[in-house]
Amino acid sequence: MQVFVRLLVGLSVLVLVVILGIAGLAQLKFSSFLADSIGERLEIIAATAARDFGAAIDLGLSLDEVANGPEILARARDHDPTITAIAVFDLEGTVLHSVGDDEGRRVHEDTRAAFRLSRSGINEASWSVESDERIRSGVLINGSFGQPVGAVVVHYPTTELLQQQDSMARQLLFDAVWVSLGLVIMIVLVVWLLRSRIRSLAISTGTAGDGLP
Repeated sequence: MQVFVRLLVGLSVLVLVVILGIAGLAQLKFSSFLADSIGERLEIIAATAARDFGAAIDLGLSLDEVANGPEILARARDHDPTITAIAVFDLEGTVLHSVGDDEGRRVHEDTRAAFRLSRSGINEASWSVESDERIRSGVLINGSFGQPVGAVVVHYPTTELLQQQDSMARQLLFDAVWVSLGLVIMIVLVVWLLRSRIRSLAISTGTAGDGLP
């Protein structure tokens, strides 16, 4: 009986560790996929607004002279109601147009740092940074001759990202528990059948004794 119990406990622990490990890897992959998906979606939205402002600049207007700037940003924001704000700022980081819950007349320092790297060509023309419970994705706005004149930045709440991650984590944990329980039950049945088979063979051969589990 002790051998049976030890075997059962050992296999059950092994199953639990393996299932939880698989669930953990799945959670990491899902979190990475979700972050990339949100970043790509925000980049597309920012790029759409940047093109509209670029078209106005091609007509000879400066960024601050685009009278329908807020309307352009509002149309871009309509693609995702979760977006908290969209803003356009110039080379000095001064906000010229914005919709939603903006942060005043100056963009966040992390946004300015990412903008400077993109403007200098160190990074690509788009970026994404996470700070102060927000994801900030931006895209450069180029002038008539291809030179950067400003940028569009889209604000997205990290709470939305965390909620989706937590929801998936709970679902994976729930599934892992049920799968583990099912496998443990199968192990119990298999070990019990093997034990019964061994006992039957021992009895039939006349070798049953105290050492039989």
